[in-house]
Amino acid sequence: MPTAKSLSPRDRAAGVLWGLTLVMLPWIGADLIILTTGRDAGAGLQPSWLFMALTWLVSGPGNLWNDLPRSWRWGLGAAVVAVLMSAGGLWLAPAEVGAAAAWSRYLRQVVQMTVMAAFTLWPVVHLRGPSAWRSTARWLVAGALLQAAYGLLQQVGYHRSSMLLADLERIFTSNPSILSGSAELYVGNRFLEIPRLRGTACEPLYLGNYLLLALPVVALTGWSAFARRAATGALSLLLLLTWSRGAWLGAVGGVVVAAWWAAPTLAGAVRRRKRRLGLILGGAAALVLVTAAIAGWEPVLLPARRLAQTFSVNDWSNLTRLYSMQAAWRAFTLSPVVGIGWGQFGWHFPALVDPAGLQAMFTWPVVANFPLLVLCETGLLGFAALMFGAGGLVRAVWRRRAAVPEPGEGDRWSWVAAGALSAAGAAIAVQTMTFAQYNLPHAWVALGLLMAALLEARAGIREWGGR
Repeated sequence: MPTAKSLSPRDRAAGVLWGLTLVMLPWIGADLIILTTGRDAGAGLQPSWLFMALTWLVSGPGNLWNDLPRSWRWGLGAAVVAVLMSAGGLWLAPAEVGAAAAWSRYLRQVVQMTVMAAFTLWPVVHLRGPSAWRSTARWLVAGALLQAAYGLLQQVGYHRSSMLLADLERIFTSNPSILSGSAELYVGNRFLEIPRLRGTACEPLYLGNYLLLALPVVALTGWSAFARRAATGALSLLLLLTWSRGAWLGAVGGVVVAAWWAAPTLAGAVRRRKRRLGLILGGAAALVLVTAAIAGWEPVLLPARRLAQTFSVNDWSNLTRLYSMQAAWRAFTLSPVVGIGWGQFGWHFPALVDPAGLQAMFTWPVVANFPLLVLCETGLLGFAALMFGAGGLVRAVWRRRAAVPEPGEGDRWSWVAAGALSAAGAAIAVQTMTFAQYNLPHAWVALGLLMAALLEARAGIREWGGR
């Protein structure tokens, strides 16, 4: 791996553009077309899309096809074939929609998925070596810490109007297809005067999903222990204040995978630091009890009440998800093999959902479960491709985890990177069980980083280096 001094100007420029892309991943509510022209072209051009395109332009295509293992090539090819074959379901669109509208929607969604693939493939092709990984981690976490700062501004601005916040919100909420409210906490069939922080992502659940990537990546920054703990604390607090049940449950999935990954090396560390760990856990419990005694139990129990709301049959947030899943399953039965067509669910929703579900009608309805979205829009072909790809990743992760390095062994850094990205991927995957908005670039970056970490082990790169 060349040192920083030996990098060419082109490599340096690509690195900076890649870093800016990472910082802007959660700026999904900002539409560059609307901001520059004042018109909504329906494209939703996010800032990170533009910087990703510039990154590819400067860095070049590399050995794109040759860098992918054969099984990954088969998976990518199967996904492309499934999306193309799903065009056969366009003829099922309601008569009032028209062929032109159906094809236009399909082609725009194909372009959008191609953009998302660019976010996945860049790190797979170009991200190599310890210094590049540290730089990537630092850029990504810096972008997340900016979200924490902006979240603080939203917290203060909720109770006290701010011209600065109002001006920034007009920029970061300029994409109406992303912005959908959820600005205030809803618990017990009433809104509480508690803001749900959403950063620049417009939606708390989207910000929470992004933090599921950023939090594990803190371990890869190479920062001091104090800096890593401070960053982890700030981002964990921000995740809590999104009040996103899906993100919290995803975080549980990520923690389980992280614990499984670290188990071979964690046992010894726990034994060595048992007394310190006991003091930390005891102190945390005492802090919760003291806080509860001072503030009363109501605020302390709010997170538990928020999670319990997941099972409420009166919560419209739950009902909209159930109705969307109902309509998606019925859409699948219309065309089980090739699906109803990529991006076409919104046309079918009004005719397939129960009448009560029409009260949950959005500007464009989405399936509240990503695997179910793939099943209904691309049929069994697309679902098989998804399962093939997911199964291949799980097998690769399992094998990498089994190769536990000895203490001091040179490739330990790549083992830690694969573990951190496995935890992030699992957490994001868990949350996609309750929503299917797939044009969130950070999710595809997470996939690309995981694939790149697994490729690092195959390439035999041996040293993590110092800070």
